[in-house]
Amino acid sequence: MGSLKVNALRNNTAKVRHLLAILGVAVSAGAVAGEAHEHGKVALTLAIEAGNVEVSWRSPAVNLVGFEHQPKTPEEKQKVEQTLLNLKQGYEQIVLPESALCLLKEADIDTTLAAHTEGHDHDDHDHEEHDDHDHDDHDDHDHDEHDHEKHDDHDHDDHDHEKHEGHDHDEHDHDGHADFSAKYTFECRHPEHLKQIEVNLMPSYPGIDEIRYQAITPAGQTGGSLTQGNTVIVF
Repeated sequence: MGSLKVNALRNNTAKVRHLLAILGVAVSAGAVAGEAHEHGKVALTLAIEAGNVEVSWRSPAVNLVGFEHQPKTPEEKQKVEQTLLNLKQGYEQIVLPESALCLLKEADIDTTLAAHTEGHDHDDHDHEEHDDHDHDDHDDHDHDEHDHEKHDDHDHDDHDHEKHEGHDHDEHDHDGHADFSAKYTFECRHPEHLKQIEVNLMPSYPGIDEIRYQAITPAGQTGGSLTQGNTVIVF
């Protein structure tokens, strides 16, 4: 009997992920129209299948932390880390009816701003490693022979400038648009009571003025938008 329940759960989870994949295509299509990274806006998808609820959303980082460049100061790094921790509180971000008895199984939070917040300090990585590599290693290798002869075969201008043209620093930090994304997975014991969900992002993050959503539920497929005065999806 236990194996039957496990198989049923796996089947239901697979169905939900399939529905989210369909919704993901729809969101991508909306991105072509310029909705992928629009300040103040969040794109959200909801899928409900046999008691399994998955909510996924993506937001420009500026909506949540007020900036989109890689965090440089301790205050900026702390703000990113605290936002990641806050967003992991899935019960606070996504409120389901108490009578549905839903359990949060997964809260997957990510951001493109996280690269320089934990254990990857730009100054420590570049300068300290540079000192160890350049000065110690170059004691064993003749500076003139290593730098000039090697650079004859590997032109400095070609390497630095052409490579930087293909990987422009400004394009990476700014034109690349930093985002936050989240996926919450719930299992509900009484899915018959799932008639609505409340999305609590906007009260916590006033930089968000609209959440555009698409949903597939037992009641059918729907879409719309949430605003500061309307944070509930009814189905």
